Amino acid sequence: MEKHTETTPLDLRSAAWASLTDGYGGAEKIPAMLQDLRRGDAEALDDLYGHICHQGSIYPASVATFPHLVSLAAVTSPDLRAGVLSLAASIHESAGLDEELKASPYVAAFNAAVPAALAMATSDLRQVEDTVTGIYMLKAAASFAGFADVARVLGGFTNEEFCLACPACGVELYVWPVAQGLSVAAEDPVFTPAAKTLLVIAGPADNSPHLAAFAWLQAQTDALPLLDDIAFRLPFLFGSACCAGCGHVFSLMDALLSDAVD
Repeated sequence: MEKHTETTPLDLRSAAWASLTDGYGGAEKIPAMLQDLRRGDAEALDDLYGHICHQGSIYPASVATFPHLVSLAAVTSPDLRAGVLSLAASIHESAGLDEELKASPYVAAFNAAVPAALAMATSDLRQVEDTVTGIYMLKAAASFAGFADVARVLGGFTNEEFCLACPACGVELYVWPVAQGLSVAAEDPVFTPAAKTLLVIAGPADNSPHLAAFAWLQAQTDALPLLDDIAFRLPFLFGSACCAGCGHVFSLMDALLSDAVD
């Protein structure tokens, strides 16, 4: 298929939507959902998640829908805006995005919408009034800024727990916030409060491939009281952890990234 070079999103009236696929088959229902969302229908947002980004999976229709979501975020009501941007970010940070973009004739329109999405997410990050929304806006902005892999990991801050398998022995590890930063246990602290825990050593190391992402996240969370706790724990998220099961020392961020795409 010849690639389109236009940066104009696929017209909602176009018959081409029916030739695209989403999570349920043909994507002919997507334009109506977008129109319902523009009218303020919150259920349309939930429906769109199922069709174009179900559990992180994306489809050809997801790429075509992305620029429409960014445009909608600019004009939708404040109570829906964060959700629309979060859906756009979920598409952008999907592990399958590169493959979908390679095959899509709408890649130019997709890429053209990213700067506006980044501007909105970073602006909204400074205006949110609750920590959970702040974390989702930080995730969104990180993805749009080019740190999609790290953005996938940041979701652990919303439930105050990161889970991963030890890179050496494979035991499931639980990373929890503590007064000193983050700790690692080989048993779920909820069910085993007396489980052995080891503190994560703050990072990142000088040779870490994540220095740019860490510096960017620091700059975004600096002087944001709402995200003070996140800012405090970021160095530990990019630090060095020790398996509470076998004693293996590893980069926490590297292990979380590996676990996120397995």
